[in-house]
Amino acid sequence: MILENHLYYIVAQEDKSFRLKLLSDSVIFKVHFEGLPILPGVCIVRIATELVEKIIGKSLQLSEIRSIKFLDIISPDEILEIDYIFSEIVEKDNTIVAKGIVSDGNKTFSKFSILFSVV
Repeated sequence: MILENHLYYIVAQEDKSFRLKLLSDSVIFKVHFEGLPILPGVCIVRIATELVEKIIGKSLQLSEIRSIKFLDIISPDEILEIDYIFSEIVEKDNTIVAKGIVSDGNKTFSKFSILFSVV
């Protein structure tokens, strides 16, 4: 499932950084968790995949999560916009390694290093 325009939309993009607006009325927030919505970790990874695809212009498949740290929850009740900042995107032999963070400018919510295969 593509999450862009269903869970978030892109407010701004600059090189390897994106500002996203979370759509608080998304069905994902209604079921995860009812009464206390938070952005699921799997969605954090899926959004990263979609954004890297935009940067490199190729379709990707998740191969491996080398590391991921969830440092704080992202609730659309409190955080309406988040930043995905990729510190590294390296392509070699149809493999992409992407490293980055998710933050709101003040607080870092997640750090990740993900390996993708070009489809």
